Amino acid sequence: MKTQVKTQVKRLNQQNHLVTIATGLLLSALAATLLFASSATQADSTSPAPSTQYEPQEVVEIVVSALQANSEENNDAGIATVYSFASPGNRANTGPLERFARMVKGGFPDMLNHLGARYEPIEITGNNALQAVWLTSVTGKETGYAFKMGKQLSGEYKGMWMTEAVIPLGLGAQSGTRI
Repeated sequence: MKTQVKTQVKRLNQQNHLVTIATGLLLSALAATLLFASSATQADSTSPAPSTQYEPQEVVEIVVSALQANSEENNDAGIATVYSFASPGNRANTGPLERFARMVKGGFPDMLNHLGARYEPIEITGNNALQAVWLTSVTGKETGYAFKMGKQLSGEYKGMWMTEAVIPLGLGAQSGTRI
């Protein structure tokens, strides 16, 4: 009888040890998840947001840089930044964010993670601005986009420059094609 009790106690001690190890692993995984979520939130909170302080050229540069740095591992934070600078009218046509992200990935994949950008002079007329930007892809091809910007006249974003539309221009001179 004593042998059986000793065996059961030994088994229970082994099970307790395994439970302790499993609990430790679970707590470590939970801590890592919380740390990751906290850093992702911090990254989101430091992302640029629309402001009356930005000129239209600066907004285009913010949007283009966000597209260059976009990462699926970071919940498409770059695309989320681009969406935050989309005008209310633009959002009404392209949103919500999940739909907007699918549109960018499916229709404009060369904008994501591009190697560099070349900006033509911006044209500002009143509350409208137009800027051509030429992006160099990882394959070395240059593709152009015209960013149509509008200064918001009312509402939550009054006085802020936001993206009204992005128009593909095709391949640029750097790609061997002239437009």
